[in-house]
Amino acid sequence: MLESSSDTRHPSLLVLRLRQSLICLGPVLITISLGLAEGYSAILLPQLEEESDWNIDTNLSSWIASIATLPMCVGCLLGGWLMEMIGRKMLHMLTCLPNLIGWLLIAFCGRSIAMLLAGRFLTGICIGILSPVLTIYVAEISDPVFRGFLSPTVILALNLGISIAHVMGTFVKWKLVALSACIYPIACFVLLLFMPESPTYLIKKGKIDEAKIGFIWCRGNSKESTIELEFLISRQQQGTNSPKKTLMQHLEIFRNPTFYKPLLILLFFLSAMQCSGINPIAFYTVTILKEVLRNSTFNPYTSMLIMDGVRMIASILSCFGLQYLSRRLLMIISCSGSLISLLILSVYLFITHNYDLLNDSDLSLIAVISLVGYVLFSNLGLLPLPYAMSGELFASSSRGLGSGIASFCNMLQFFILIKITPWLFKVLPTEAVFLLFGVCCLVGMIVLIIVLPETRNKPLHEIENYFNGNKRSNSIYK
Repeated sequence: MLESSSDTRHPSLLVLRLRQSLICLGPVLITISLGLAEGYSAILLPQLEEESDWNIDTNLSSWIASIATLPMCVGCLLGGWLMEMIGRKMLHMLTCLPNLIGWLLIAFCGRSIAMLLAGRFLTGICIGILSPVLTIYVAEISDPVFRGFLSPTVILALNLGISIAHVMGTFVKWKLVALSACIYPIACFVLLLFMPESPTYLIKKGKIDEAKIGFIWCRGNSKESTIELEFLISRQQQGTNSPKKTLMQHLEIFRNPTFYKPLLILLFFLSAMQCSGINPIAFYTVTILKEVLRNSTFNPYTSMLIMDGVRMIASILSCFGLQYLSRRLLMIISCSGSLISLLILSVYLFITHNYDLLNDSDLSLIAVISLVGYVLFSNLGLLPLPYAMSGELFASSSRGLGSGIASFCNMLQFFILIKITPWLFKVLPTEAVFLLFGVCCLVGMIVLIIVLPETRNKPLHEIENYFNGNKRSNSIYK
C-alpha cells in the first residue's frame, strides 16, 4: 500500500532499496523473456537442421534468426512514443500480451514455418517496444546512488534469458523452451499491477498528488529527495504555463543541446557495441563455435554453456562495476579486454588456417579462452553501459523521443548485422571477421574516451543541466 504524500515518516534505507528493487523486478522478468528471444535462434536452428521436415537452408536460417530483429526498429519508435502517452509501467504491462502470444505461436506452430516466423516477429517487436523504456523506468524510480546498481540488472536479465534458452535447448526440444518462456510475461504483468507509475511521467501529465505519493514510496522524503521532487514539479509547471508550440517549434528540440548532444554520444556508443560483434556471436553461438573449433575435440554445446556462465558472471560484475567504477573507466576496461581477446583469436585462427602449425586439438583451448575472454569483457561494460546511460543522458522532456530514436538506430544495426553475419563468415576468413570486430572495438574506445560523460551518482536533473551549458555541472566530465 502506497503511503500518503502527507506522511512525514522517512522509511529506512533498506526499505527504500527493497521497494526500488521490487519495482525493478517487473522489467527484469519481461527482459528475461526478451533474452530468451535473442538466444533462441542459437538452439532453434541446429535443432531444425536435424529435423528433415523443415528443409532448412542458409537463406531460411538467416531469416529465422533475423526476423525477430526486423520489427525491433519499428517497435523502438512505437515504444518511445507510447511511453510518453500511456506511461512506463502501463507500456510494460501491455507489451506482456503480444510477447505471450508470440511464444505460444512458436510453441504450437506444428510444422508451419509461417506460424514460427510470426511468433519470432511478435517476440521481436516486443524487444523493440520495451528497449527505450526498460532502463528509463528503472532510472526514474531509483535514487542516483542506487541507480548504478539497478540499471544493469536489465542487461543481467537479458543475458539470463539468453543462458536459459541455451541451457534448456541443449537438453530439451525447442517447442518446450518456447512454452516455458510464457511464464515471464505473465509474472511481469501480475507484479506490476501492484507497483507505482514513474513519478516523472505522472508529473509531466499533471498528476502531482499521485506523483508525490509514488515518489515518496520509492525514494522517501529525505532532504535530497525532496529537493529533486520540487525541481521536477517546478520544471513541469514552467512548461505547463508556456504557450502551446507549433510544429516547427517542436522540431526545435533537435537543435537543443540537451537533446542532440546525448543522442549523438549514445548513437555512437551503441554503434561501437553492435559493430564489436556482441549480438552476432550471441545469435550464432553454436554455428560460430563449430567453425572456430572445427579441428578440436571440444563440444560446441558445452563451450556455449561455458560462455553463457561467463556471460552471467560478467553481468553480475557489471552491476557492481556501474555502482563503484566511473563510466569511463569501466568502458576502457571492457573495450580493452574485448579488443585483446579478439586479436588473440584472430591471430590463432589465421595461423591455424594458413600454416597448419597449431593442428593439435589441445591448443584449441586458446580459441575457447579468447572467446570466453571476449564474452566476459564485452558484457562487463560494452553491452550494459549504453543501455544504462540511455536512461540517464536525456532530459525528461525529450527522454521518450531520444531513447526511441537511439533504440531505433540500435535495432536497425542489430537487424543488419544479424542478417549479414552468415554472409560475412562465408565470404571472409573467420579470422578476418573477428579482426573486423576488433577494429570496430578499438575505434569505439578511442572516440568514447574523448566524448563519454561521467554520470555515476549524478541526479538526472544535474546531467540535464550540464548538457544545457550549466557550468556548475562540469564535474560530470571528471
